[in-house]
Amino acid sequence: MMKLYGYLPTWGLSDMSPYVSYTDAFLRMAGIPFEPIVLEKGDLTRTPKGKLPWIIDSDGTSVSDTQLIQFYIEEKYNNPLDGWLSDEQKGTVDLIHRMFGECWYWMAVQTRYRRDEDFAIYDPLWVKFLAWLPEEQRRAPVESFRDHLLTQFWHHGTGRNTEQEVELIARRLTDSLSKMLGDKPYLFGDRPSSLDANMYAGLAHCAMTPFPSPIGQYIRSKPNLRAFLDRVFDKYYPELRKDREEGEAYLAENLQKPRLNDARADQRLDALFRQPYDGPGVTR
Repeated sequence: MMKLYGYLPTWGLSDMSPYVSYTDAFLRMAGIPFEPIVLEKGDLTRTPKGKLPWIIDSDGTSVSDTQLIQFYIEEKYNNPLDGWLSDEQKGTVDLIHRMFGECWYWMAVQTRYRRDEDFAIYDPLWVKFLAWLPEEQRRAPVESFRDHLLTQFWHHGTGRNTEQEVELIARRLTDSLSKMLGDKPYLFGDRPSSLDANMYAGLAHCAMTPFPSPIGQYIRSKPNLRAFLDRVFDKYYPELRKDREEGEAYLAENLQKPRLNDARADQRLDALFRQPYDGPGVTR
């Protein structure tokens, strides 16, 4: 059986990483049996590219990188999710996949890592993920991981925008997805495509997590997107119902807490990048 290596399931999601969640949803929708495995000690040096997801197929084939895993599955298993689509639809799928990989991911990063108060919501999860370390040694890798992601966030360009500007971008993308879905069960009708798996992972990691971000709230304000998330969850993840209910209760609790004012929201980014880069090549 194929093995899918990830980080840790949480809050009713198959994994704490949207990329691993996408691969998980892709395999489930494609009907390909697999065994999800939590990478031992989160040791990314054991993976081919120092990142997850990573699969090892039953014949020993090893593939790392979400996109390359999808290409491998499509070639070996006769394109189980998108083979029925028209050429025009396949082109649309490819383009919107790029949007999720190059743009939407950073929306999820903002909901979790930008504000100290949001990142603190991760604390119970880090305790589980790093349980093999002595308690006094757990904080350093957590803070290092956050700084690593915020550095990527900044150098990508999205992190140079204000919170409100990133939220505006997220609202426009959310509106487009809502219009594209309409009143259909899935983006192209009654059958899921690989794009539905990607959209589920991307939206769920903003709207089905306990982070009280305006981005998640806006997604939840769209009835058809909420119905889509529920539809996919109920069909493919019924075993995670209890975890999802706990995550929703945690979110409700966090939504009642006051948000810090904007001046304090970017303390971590300010500490990492006190002087904005004003050299050549930056036009954002």
